[in-house]
Amino acid sequence: MRWPRLFELEDQRWLPRLLRNQVTDALHALIVDMQAYAPSIPELLWVMQQSKTKQVIDLCSGGSGPWPYLLREIRNPEELIEKVTLTDLYPNQASLEKISTAHPLLSYKVEPVNALQISSDLVGVRTLFSSFHHFNPPQATAILQDAVNRQMPICIFEFTGRRKAHFLLMPLITVLLFTRLLFRQPFTLSKLLFSYLIPIAPLIFLWDSTISLLHSYSQEELEQILAAVTNADSFIWEIGESSSPKTPLQNTYLIGYPKGEGE
Repeated sequence: MRWPRLFELEDQRWLPRLLRNQVTDALHALIVDMQAYAPSIPELLWVMQQSKTKQVIDLCSGGSGPWPYLLREIRNPEELIEKVTLTDLYPNQASLEKISTAHPLLSYKVEPVNALQISSDLVGVRTLFSSFHHFNPPQATAILQDAVNRQMPICIFEFTGRRKAHFLLMPLITVLLFTRLLFRQPFTLSKLLFSYLIPIAPLIFLWDSTISLLHSYSQEELEQILAAVTNADSFIWEIGESSSPKTPLQNTYLIGYPKGEGE
């Protein structure tokens, strides 16, 4: 059952950057702590290998997404990847300095990048982690259509889903996450004020996380979105779920890359 589209506070232009950064940093910490996207590495590397592409353009990166720890998990990443460019419509300025030291293959584009209007200079495998559900079906179709039109490989991964256990656990996860973040650097007065004394950031995180669960696409819905893409048969597509012994989570994925000559 698809729920009506509800708004996520993080997506709103009027949300103060200070609060948005605290929420995206919390999401980044959750993804890293749970190693949520470790199961996605085989599919990601497969697309890069098949498309003979070593450049990655990560869309909707927020506070940097899973890429810092993915590069640590990939064996000899320098042999497979030349550069990972993180982008976002609302770049997390606080993450720019962190990224410069997180891994030599990582960079964060300072200028805003709209996933629905990607400039021609951003060339490489397009990745979206925990973000495809932000887009309604016509927008989701447009993202895939642009990848096909420009013959750019694309990898979409989501660890959220409309499962009852997810909804029941989300309040507990929020409390545990922000309890752990209290003891992490950097410590700032704004973090103390808006995450703990007046817990606005945790409430925004809980609201947005719940909406994300409601908006998550099933495999069947991804197939319907893909069916609306013109000239989709010029790509090789795969929709499925991946899992890993490192994490109990299962990732729903949609990956696609241009067919080679003769295919």
